[in-house]
Amino acid sequence: MVAKKNEYDELIQRIIGQNEKTNPASKGVTESKEMVRNGLIGKAVSLSGTMQAFAAVNDDPALAEKVTLNKSDLTRCRETDVEAMVVPLITEARNHIEALADYQVTEDMILEIETSLDNFMALIGQPRTIRNKAFVAKTVLSDLFDQADDLLKNQLDKLMIRYSITDNDFYEEYTRARVIVD
Repeated sequence: MVAKKNEYDELIQRIIGQNEKTNPASKGVTESKEMVRNGLIGKAVSLSGTMQAFAAVNDDPALAEKVTLNKSDLTRCRETDVEAMVVPLITEARNHIEALADYQVTEDMILEIETSLDNFMALIGQPRTIRNKAFVAKTVLSDLFDQADDLLKNQLDKLMIRYSITDNDFYEEYTRARVIVD
């Protein structure tokens, strides 16, 4: 009986753990993604302005066109398009890194933008992934409930029958505890 009770306790712990996975907290991920995106946009637009000034001083309209980014374009575009818009800016900044030293553009600044871009790209699609994981967790939870039910009905309840004769108070307490109250 102790082994079955321990097995039941273990099932309850698994149910509790699985239940925590069924609450999709994708709102927090979405808010975090927006914060990362806004940080990336700020950094990219700042570098873009510096690069445009550099292009104007060096009379390089082709470079100015390649590096022109504005906040509204980055804010309104699809999440998956952000990378395609920011990478050319990063590439051109790296290509002109020595000349941009006078404009206080450093490798660390470029690396920071790349890191923000990588962080943002890693968050794309996560709310949907979280909801999918919650759905799977609910399915597993259902299976765990079935296992716990089976253990109670077909094993523990059967083992408790002997107490109906030897310790009726204990048995009555057990059967009352088994009643589910909504």
